[in-house]
Amino acid sequence: MDEELTLLLILHTFAALCFLLYILISLYGSKSKVIPPSSRALIVIAHPDDEVMFFGPTIANLTRDHEMNVHLLVLSRGNFRGEGNLRKMELYKAAEALSISKDNITLLNYTKLQDNPKARWSEELVADIIYQYVESQDIGVILSFDRFGVSGHKNHSSIYNALLLLTSEERSQSFRSNNTRILVLNSVNILRKYSGVFDLPMSYALSPISFIASPKDWINIQKAMMCYGSQYVWFRKIYMIFSRYILINTYDILK
Repeated sequence: MDEELTLLLILHTFAALCFLLYILISLYGSKSKVIPPSSRALIVIAHPDDEVMFFGPTIANLTRDHEMNVHLLVLSRGNFRGEGNLRKMELYKAAEALSISKDNITLLNYTKLQDNPKARWSEELVADIIYQYVESQDIGVILSFDRFGVSGHKNHSSIYNALLLLTSEERSQSFRSNNTRILVLNSVNILRKYSGVFDLPMSYALSPISFIASPKDWINIQKAMMCYGSQYVWFRKIYMIFSRYILINTYDILK
């Protein structure tokens, strides 16, 4: 009985500390000094709704605290189930809820870049698209997926491979030598992925760059996801409640 009470006390203490840490970070800011203020940020995603389900805390912080001009490059319409046109309209509504201007959204529909969880996209093609966007829009920082793509979706990891290619010896010297930062979103194991606020201490301690959604941000992210009527099914509703990606984004520096 004493052991059970001790364990219960430890769990309650840990939970209280997690919520206290969350409140403090929400009030005093995230670890994101590596990003130059007042510059242009480009978030590169594979499908409409990726910006909400994975990058919500990042977008909330960049548009609010950093006063950054946030651009969204969406490489496909998410037409795997024939809902591409609908998801296009949903994207604009969700982006508005996240304070991203419609003028800053580029949504592609290339034949070679169609939504398919089992298909790898051409790294060369994706790299060229990103390079041209960065050069034309004077982008200061690129944010996208890491090699595991959070969910294991091959389209997600294809973007990482393209970013890796951009930093390689074979690519243009001008891109490798400029000041554009590349940050990749950390993928975590399934236990951490669905532990919500309880993953906060580990995430904040281990990651050099993090963005935390405030309670108001969290509500706005939920509202943005509700704009995706075609995608807002029961298992995504559960995801939106428990996923740590709705509360915290942590990054590694690729460049």
